[in-house]
Amino acid sequence: MKKLTQREKLLIYILGCFLIGLFGIYFVILPSYRSYQVVSDQAAEAQFTQESMTMAIDGIPSTMQARDEATTNLAILEAPFPQKLTNEGLDILLTQLCLDYSLSPKVLSITSNGMAGVATFTAYTTDEQPSAAVGTGSTPTTSTTNNTNTTGTTPTANSAASPDTTSSTETAETTAPTGSAEAIIGVVNMELTGTQANFYRLLDAVAVRPDMIISAFSITPAAATTTGSTASSSTSGSGSAAKLDGGNITINLTFTVYMMEK
Repeated sequence: MKKLTQREKLLIYILGCFLIGLFGIYFVILPSYRSYQVVSDQAAEAQFTQESMTMAIDGIPSTMQARDEATTNLAILEAPFPQKLTNEGLDILLTQLCLDYSLSPKVLSITSNGMAGVATFTAYTTDEQPSAAVGTGSTPTTSTTNNTNTTGTTPTANSAASPDTTSSTETAETTAPTGSAEAIIGVVNMELTGTQANFYRLLDAVAVRPDMIISAFSITPAAATTTGSTASSSTSGSGSAAKLDGGNITINLTFTVYMMEK
């Protein structure tokens, strides 16, 4: 057997060291480094969680205060709105409101009472037509209030009168856009009699209430009726036509009442 030379022994020694180092890197150092990375990530996550919990604990008093303030504000906002009313409740509410202003209810019909989309304001531009006609001189005209677009009407004399009268104000159909807020809404049509001054007092009272609006109305002399979109006034024995500014008037109006669950 040939004896290994010093140079061959050195090469074998270097090769052995290389193999030992290679096995150490792949089977010891790399697995240990991966384990270190996992533990380091877990430690960083745990530290972040601890800091978040510490901040949350420190912020509990301010969070509780904000919750109490929000609860108080919600109660204040809910206060003007009535609890969900039945049809009978709507009848009592609006009848008493009209009686408070010396207006006598004659007819009341509830169109709807349930969840519906809340109508929103539409920006006015110059290319749009006004929602109601503006009266000039002594010709009486009626318009609508609040946020529902309606058409105003002008009473005309010598028109055919009918016992079954219909409102002369045509209310535009309001459709809530997709995703709009919904609320419990009651829509009530009423026919009242009383003086024009008391009706204006009712308009002013409803205008400042957040829980209801008068979405449409029309007024005619008490002795007159409305047919289609015109109001007909009967004449007296002396041949003079009835006037809106004298005596009682007949009012056809639509209330929209907003309610909520409490």
